[in-house]
Amino acid sequence: MTVIRIISVRTGTEVSRAVLADDGTVSYGGGESAAYAVRSWIRQHGGTEADAVHGLAREGWSNGYLMVDLGEQP
Repeated sequence: MTVIRIISVRTGTEVSRAVLADDGTVSYGGGESAAYAVRSWIRQHGGTEADAVHGLAREGWSNGYLMVDLGEQP
């Protein structure tokens, strides 16, 4: 399982997350920010939602207000 947590740059508070299960399915929790980050990654790099979650967990993402927390996985 791979989890990406989208957090506020200012506060560090989690606002959204995407979870890639071992079977390759992606589920989302919280707001729409994680889904937006996944769609943005796919538009830029191609691939699947699973590819995007792996890429975001490895490379990170930020729009200046929100970012992928590249710290330790929960």
